Amino acid sequence: MTELLSQAYSQGKGLFYPSSTMRVSTRDITDPLSALGWGKTGAINIIDLANLDTTSFIATDDLGKAYPDGAFEILGRLDYSDLRGCNLLIEKNL
Repeated sequence: MTELLSQAYSQGKGLFYPSSTMRVSTRDITDPLSALGWGKTGAINIIDLANLDTTSFIATDDLGKAYPDGAFEILGRLDYSDLRGCNLLIEKNL
């Protein structure tokens, strides 16, 4: 996400690990105010406290899962969502 100052990186298996200033969670796709538990598929929310004087919270139309260790995975996009931005979350194959 170009709006974020922090980045997340993968060492493989589709899991991304964010920087210490970034947190990823998921929300219900039919109720944007309902947070989901760990490991449940939902729309991705990102909080990035490195973004001083700019947007620190982004509710995306990306589908994914967030895990208690801070890792997350991206599974796709919500149906009928606009194609936007540039995604630099690429998996590094070792």
